[in-house]
Amino acid sequence: EQCTGLLVSCRTLRHSTMPVVMDIKRAIPLQAFMPFVLLLTTSIEVSQCRKSLGHHEAARAGSQLVHGWDCISCSTNSMLAGNFGHTNSMVFNMSDQWWIKEVATHYAAVALNDFLGSESYNGTGESGVVTVARALKAANPRIKVLWYQAADFVSFTPFIADQLMNHTDWWQKDDYGNVVWFRPPTPGRPGHPYLDLSVPEAQEWFANIPLSYFKDKEDAKAVCDGIFVDGASYRDFNGNISAARYQKLFDGKMKSLHLAQTIFTELNGGEVWGNAAMEAHPPSNLPAGITWNTTLQNFNGGFDEMFGSFSSQNEDGSWNTAVMEHGFETIINASNAGHTAVIHAFPGPATTPFVNRGPPGNTFRIASWKGAVEVPQTAEACRDAATKRLVESLAPFLIVANEHVFLSYAWFYSIEDGYIPCKPGVECGMPSEWYPEFTRPLGPPKGPAQRRGTVWTRQFEHASVYVDLSDRSASRITWS
Repeated sequence: EQCTGLLVSCRTLRHSTMPVVMDIKRAIPLQAFMPFVLLLTTSIEVSQCRKSLGHHEAARAGSQLVHGWDCISCSTNSMLAGNFGHTNSMVFNMSDQWWIKEVATHYAAVALNDFLGSESYNGTGESGVVTVARALKAANPRIKVLWYQAADFVSFTPFIADQLMNHTDWWQKDDYGNVVWFRPPTPGRPGHPYLDLSVPEAQEWFANIPLSYFKDKEDAKAVCDGIFVDGASYRDFNGNISAARYQKLFDGKMKSLHLAQTIFTELNGGEVWGNAAMEAHPPSNLPAGITWNTTLQNFNGGFDEMFGSFSSQNEDGSWNTAVMEHGFETIINASNAGHTAVIHAFPGPATTPFVNRGPPGNTFRIASWKGAVEVPQTAEACRDAATKRLVESLAPFLIVANEHVFLSYAWFYSIEDGYIPCKPGVECGMPSEWYPEFTRPLGPPKGPAQRRGTVWTRQFEHASVYVDLSDRSASRITWS
């Protein structure tokens, strides 16, 4: 309790003395304490607080990514954060940067996957991801740009994969010494192993990968704002790896992600986001007592990619109230502790398999739907469904949102899957215009969400939000 109180004080000290006052006023009368406020704020160094808390404070220093409340996404504010690449380089290229402008002017932050042939980058010249990041920063210097990395296979990009393949001591092995393959070798194609992050050298290599794309740190500082790490939490592990051994692998992963957070905190105040780090949808073999704080004490941000879909729902496509309640509480608690929380929501009751819509060579990918209602069969019908189903994601987002919580809404993980409206002739998963709800005046919340049974409500300056976890179709936003 003392450590938590000190942490809150450290996080907010540079901005306000009030958290310090509130933190100890139970022990010292407020009137007696006030003369010492100025002295405390000038004499207590944040670094001393961090030292008292050990290595965790560097990762929990508070989110650098903050939004306002004017609107969901408009000229004065954005609550949007995306994680995507692209599959159609004929459309998404640098000769016509219409898509760069759409992203840069509507998103607060993006995590870039493969772009402009970056999946074949071998270290010569500049990676397509770097090129896209530079263009986004040129269009909007305020946008935050992160690199995608997987904690298990890292990357198939030759520049990275070749380094992993050349260090066999970094390959993960089961308890019998057998290599654990992410992609087993086949005739004509070499295998690709899982990375063993219990190896200290592998931890350091993984944490520094984004910087290796740049000529020096100053170049990286101006362009790269952190890492999006897929597979950042506990996972279902190989049957030939014991629970005790897996714990060592997990601990090594946390050390590597903490190191990455330290690197970006010092570089430019950047962030590490971990996918599944929210622990809002835990696997069946998750050890007892694991929460969002198990992972997020080591780095700054969590990504919830199953918000209202997949394991958040029942077989008939309705929400699983217990899982949704746990997800709400997790996001609220983690973001109130100063962590960035990015929520990825899919249109409708999303599930596997993923399928394409649109003509050959001009498609986008969508998730199937659980329940009796099938996902639309045509591209136009999918765009219409994304519009009609938006409130099922937007209303729950507003229930849990604070200034550190961001929304991602799309069918899958390529830019054409619904992250931006596309120009005529390009098939995308959202309509040709931005959703009108994104630009409507919202205003700050009048307080936290109120809960009564399965019903959650919240009032904003210009909107009232209603969510009933027992009926996803009842979600509504009443704008004033």
